[in-house]
Amino acid sequence: MKLTFWFRSLSALALALATLLPSTTAFAQSPAELKKARAQFQRAIELEQAGNFSEAISQFREVGQVKMTPHVRFHIAFCEEGLGRLVTALGGYELAQSEADQVGSDFKAEVDAAMTQLKERIPKLVIERGAGADAAAVQLDGVDLGASSIGVEMPLDPGPHSVVANAPGYKQFTTTAELKEREVTRVVLELEVLPEPDPAAAPPPKEIVVIRQEPPPDRLVPYVIGGAGIAALIGSGVFFVLKQTTEAELEKNCPNPKQCSTEYEDTHDRLTFYYYAAPIAAGVGVAAVGVAVYMLYFQKPKKPAPTKAARLAVVPGGPTGLLGATVTGTF
Repeated sequence: MKLTFWFRSLSALALALATLLPSTTAFAQSPAELKKARAQFQRAIELEQAGNFSEAISQFREVGQVKMTPHVRFHIAFCEEGLGRLVTALGGYELAQSEADQVGSDFKAEVDAAMTQLKERIPKLVIERGAGADAAAVQLDGVDLGASSIGVEMPLDPGPHSVVANAPGYKQFTTTAELKEREVTRVVLELEVLPEPDPAAAPPPKEIVVIRQEPPPDRLVPYVIGGAGIAALIGSGVFFVLKQTTEAELEKNCPNPKQCSTEYEDTHDRLTFYYYAAPIAAGVGVAAVGVAVYMLYFQKPKKPAPTKAARLAVVPGGPTGLLGATVTGTF
């Protein structure tokens, strides 16, 4: 790149500093800050002339934070151009041109010449739709492009640029366009149709076996039966004690039942009831407890039969060959 020095005389440089410094005084708080701004602008000019555009643009931007003048805009754009960011540089020149009347005709002529020269250098990219790309979504360097950007020249910086296009039913189109200065590069989007899936090559469907678990056995019934058996055993013991007590009472008051008065007939009847009730209650209690123990500890739940399992088959692809999956099975 041919380096151009825009300040052709000390008077031109003085004019640039004079344009900067009055505006700086509106923001600076001390003479030291004014001196620093003047020195920073001078240092940036020296870095620019030495080709150190990265450091120079940093210095110019710091000066611009104090006050952005047309000269500062111009030099920032000049450094952007030196760094290869041509599109950004053109925008900076345009801003400087819009404010050039504030400086003078000589400065405006310098800006116009820089813009004319830069426009000739900026490469352009044209993206055109080809076979299968009529409805494709297009991205340039990861950014979606609208319909107005297709088929027209787009100014871009030199270097590689990624172009991607996608459309339903087609393979993704991807390419990298290498743009060079002063050249127009064309990219034609041509998308290939996705092949039909081969049923023979499809993997076997995945089978999922769902075993229906039997509910656990009901524990309430054996607990109720066992409780009733325990109550019967307790009742048997009570009847046995009452039998012994009644029998002792009769032996004391009526040793010979045939000679007892009628007032002990009721006691004799109770003794007869207790005599039979105690063993009956004991038998019922033992039987009930035995049944409860058997149901709780010896009656295990049945294992689920494999023939009752539900089977599901997951087949990739829908019934019409679309994306997705089909689930079939028996229950």
